Amino acid sequence: MVDSEIPLITLVIKSQNNDGLDLLADNEKSLLDTLSMLCSFLSVKDFCSFIFSDKFSNLTKYDLDLVFEIGLYANHELTLELSLNKGKMRIDDLIDQGCFDNNSFEFSISEELEIGINNWLTCIFN
Repeated sequence: MVDSEIPLITLVIKSQNNDGLDLLADNEKSLLDTLSMLCSFLSVKDFCSFIFSDKFSNLTKYDLDLVFEIGLYANHELTLELSLNKGKMRIDDLIDQGCFDNNSFEFSISEELEIGINNWLTCIFN
């Protein structure tokens, strides 16, 4: 049986500092390879759960300057930028959709990210 649910959010690596790749364990390199392709999530909660998973969080301890593009599955022109650098996580709205104060927010827990993404979705759907 094929699952007919349509994803809500996409995530893909936009840029990274390749200098630290040799420090990564094989499973971390594999995760980066997977994230270099378009990944999709059925819900905001699934997305936030992944971002705060041990596997993903482990990437933040390296100096990879990872930048991801978060997109709306139904419209790939509606995007946000997720930056990870030494344990700091930040969302930037580079196309000025007017959903956040100063077009960005930092977060450190899943609930903060979930509120931010839900605010973005509410803003772009209204």
